[in-house]
Amino acid sequence: MAQTLEDYHDRIEAMIVEGEALVAAREPGTDRRLKRRIGDSVLLIASYQLFVHREVFAPLMGQSDPSLRSRVNEVKVECIALTEDLRFNVKDFLTDETPLDWDATASKMAWFNGRLQKHIAEVRALMSPDLSDAQHAALIARRVGAVGAQAA
Repeated sequence: MAQTLEDYHDRIEAMIVEGEALVAAREPGTDRRLKRRIGDSVLLIASYQLFVHREVFAPLMGQSDPSLRSRVNEVKVECIALTEDLRFNVKDFLTDETPLDWDATASKMAWFNGRLQKHIAEVRALMSPDLSDAQHAALIARRVGAVGAQAA
């Protein structure tokens, strides 16, 4: 079980590498295994979300520094956006009984893995004590209108 934000980020990054290797191999008969790995990934993201809300947001939102609260709020928005993008990408996939379309799966997975990597980079930037107010505003502006179907 991950204990810190970085532990979760490391686990998510390892999950990306493992998933990419599984899709790249495209071994016959691994359809169910791939779907199970994607399901495991969904559970990891859900666990990450709970951790971030309990262990990061709750303590930091009580701080008196309005700039810090604004950053933490933006991390919260980013986490919600990540969940929406995940939901958009897997809503029908896990229950679909038709044969796996490797090309479509690889494409969606590549997009979402990129989204995860961007998420981790943005959370790291937002949590950095060196982030300026201008950089914070730029991170906010980049994400507006880029969730779910609009982001794909």
